[in-house]
Amino acid sequence: MYFKSPIPDQPIPALDVATYILEEGKRQAKKQGSSLSYALYDEDTSQSLSIFEFEKLSIKLASGLSHNHQIKPGDVALIFSSNCINYTIAIFAILMAGSPMSLANPSFKPQELAIQINDANPKLIFTKEEFLPTVLQAIELSNFDFLSTNIILLDSYSKNTHYLSVNQTYSSLEFKRFTISDLETAKKTVAFLPASSGTTGFPKGVMLSHHNIVANTIQISVPSKLNGWFNSSPGIPNRFLAVLPYYHIYGLVIITCIGLANNIGIVSLSKFELKKYLETVQKHKITFAHMVPPMIIRLNDPVVDTYDFSSVKYIMTAASQLSTEVADKIKKKFGVSIAQIYGTTETSPAVTVSDRNSDMLNSKGVLTCNVIAKIIDDSGNLLGPNKAGEMCFKGPNIMNGYLNNHKATAETIDSDGFLHTGDIGYIDENGQLYLIERKKELIKFKGFQVAPAELESTLLGHPDVFEAIVIGVDNYEQQTEVPKAYISLKSNTANFTGAQKNTKALEIMSWFDEKVAPHKKLRGGIVITDEIPKTLSGKLLRRHIREIDSKSQIKTIKSKI
Repeated sequence: MYFKSPIPDQPIPALDVATYILEEGKRQAKKQGSSLSYALYDEDTSQSLSIFEFEKLSIKLASGLSHNHQIKPGDVALIFSSNCINYTIAIFAILMAGSPMSLANPSFKPQELAIQINDANPKLIFTKEEFLPTVLQAIELSNFDFLSTNIILLDSYSKNTHYLSVNQTYSSLEFKRFTISDLETAKKTVAFLPASSGTTGFPKGVMLSHHNIVANTIQISVPSKLNGWFNSSPGIPNRFLAVLPYYHIYGLVIITCIGLANNIGIVSLSKFELKKYLETVQKHKITFAHMVPPMIIRLNDPVVDTYDFSSVKYIMTAASQLSTEVADKIKKKFGVSIAQIYGTTETSPAVTVSDRNSDMLNSKGVLTCNVIAKIIDDSGNLLGPNKAGEMCFKGPNIMNGYLNNHKATAETIDSDGFLHTGDIGYIDENGQLYLIERKKELIKFKGFQVAPAELESTLLGHPDVFEAIVIGVDNYEQQTEVPKAYISLKSNTANFTGAQKNTKALEIMSWFDEKVAPHKKLRGGIVITDEIPKTLSGKLLRRHIREIDSKSQIKTIKSKI
């Protein structure tokens, strides 16, 4: 059977993202009284903007991109930065110029960023001064013919004289702003290119159209309003705290697009540090906290009791499973409601949202409006309520496909238009969705996607590693999965003693840590084994390794981080 949302389908306007978000935001601001709130506030620089000021600066930057950098519709822009107010201005300026944007993780090493540069083929790169060395090395490694004058700094204040900043790029000249007014163009025109590993394999650019993003903004706003999440008390504006990264689909859509469209003040933080986070919550009286389980568990720290967290009425969690034990503690300690959403980068991202009938600690909520789901067994047969299988979804928020990868797209979206998530779960008789486990091999570390194939490929680059397999193992203390590697060594190490193998494992760990972003480090450790189990065709038996790991007392060399 097919499962449908209990929320009536909503009309999705045929508009570009910038037009829809800004017009909705301005309408809400006029309705609410804009003097009560800002649209954006940068905690690191103390800069604040109303929705009207934000639109003007986005237009000025778009004009500068058009006149000074000759950016035209279809030219890709890449953003490689931590959160800041100029990041958001850049997003909307790029949209107004008609450019798709590739969003890169600022913790990437040069080798990783080079892969994304080659895949996206950007004409512009936005970054901060602190990330310039990585950007320049990545460009060199990519052998990409890129003009250094097309690097724009997002710093509000920079001493670097070799590259223009956002402020220096502003222009007041007239330009032809990119807009969309028909459904076909909205559906086919790519707005964002976030990276995802999909069900398996290496990271791929996810082509999310203007229609996808406008749709999901509506699909989350409607149930949020039904749930009363955005209700405000007189004189107390709603505020989000954006510490989850903007390059991640959660920060991009669930915080930025939803917040701006509903005129909710968004306070940006460049990174999560508990004391700074709590200071910001207290200072700005944050009402709705977007978090992930590893952040939520930190709220049990005694230092939290020295801050005023009482303004927070709701905590939304996503990305990985939050334990019932932790959720119960947080609810009782702060008197907050915990809501959950479920989705993937490929679904723009959310397909479910908690409702007032949800078991907030276990259920991922109900299907949101305009979404249809099917649950299938390994043979593709449709399953009914309470039957676990692979979860598949169809709706206006489903991606157009993977950039430059028709094979992966065809393997993910079936002939009926359903996106196969690779996640195992079920929907009960009341329409509540429950996630059981991931069919896919993807590891989720604190909300970040980690592709085992990518880590295995990196390990195989070490001169002493013969074979490698990476699995995700649970770390209860951090409430997350962590990557763990099993490796076999080349024949030149055959006579190594146990102590020598341990030394070699530490050497490989140190070497590996220099090659990857922090979230990809082997925090689960390295195990040296004589042989990696495989099928006759050579496919690594990951499930077998998981079984061995769960039962094994083999010495594991742990990462220091």
